[in-house]
Amino acid sequence: MKVVFSQEVKITLFELSDFIDNINTEGAGNRWVARLTDWIGTYAKSNVKYVLCRNEAFAEDGLSCITFNGWVIAFKIENDEFVVYQIVRGSILI
Repeated sequence: MKVVFSQEVKITLFELSDFIDNINTEGAGNRWVARLTDWIGTYAKSNVKYVLCRNEAFAEDGLSCITFNGWVIAFKIENDEFVVYQIVRGSILI
């Protein structure tokens, strides 16, 4: 199954990569994003049903959630694609 990122998520990943590079060594941001995207890919499997997010706003949009080191990844499986709509820090969710 193909993993697809919304435009908003692409911007978030770029900004996170840049931020990590600024506080660590150059290239650390790209490595972190690569680990994250590889990890997300492990969930992109056909014939798997995921429960809706606990966050009401995400659940109302029909999104499911997984977490990665304190980050919440909100996604939906559509047309045999694993579409990531949001990546947010879990601590900001109520």
